[in-house]
Amino acid sequence: MRKVLLGALAATAVTGSLLALNAFGAPGDAPPGPADAQRMIEDHEALLDADLAGLKAALKLTPDQEKNWGPFEDAVRNAAKARQDAMREMREEMRAKTMASPIDRLDMVATRLEDAAKQMHTIAAAARPLFASLDAAQQQRFVFLARVMMEHGRGGMPHPMMMGMGGAPWGPPPAEAPTPNAQ
Repeated sequence: MRKVLLGALAATAVTGSLLALNAFGAPGDAPPGPADAQRMIEDHEALLDADLAGLKAALKLTPDQEKNWGPFEDAVRNAAKARQDAMREMREEMRAKTMASPIDRLDMVATRLEDAAKQMHTIAAAARPLFASLDAAQQQRFVFLARVMMEHGRGGMPHPMMMGMGGAPWGPPPAEAPTPNAQ
């Protein structure tokens, strides 16, 4: 479960959601321009800063644990930067209106997934010593707050990797309420 959670956290940092580009657009609105894209990048950076600061504060790291925080934070930030670069590249391709064949697009998606997987491995490797140094309560907080970070990174959408963890994206399924006797 820890590997799945760390992988999901990394995937969130790397992949993100393209739906955010047009989430609040009305039909007929002009597509987002460069200024909109830059503002969105800044917003995502601010949200990542807040998420990481909140996670670190909530964990109340000891000086020994603090040593493991830097590599974890760097890995998450590097993955977020790679995600931004990939999104910028996609926007540029869309603006240039270069029409790739379906096979070329499939290949581009596969390449992006490979890059995302590399970033996930990097984050998992950096998170491993940090997570191992945490006590049980800190680990629980880490898991909870990592889920919140995943929601932020995907515009509130549950991460597909979280599906199947107890049958629901947020943990085990709720207990069924007793049905009243029908009369």
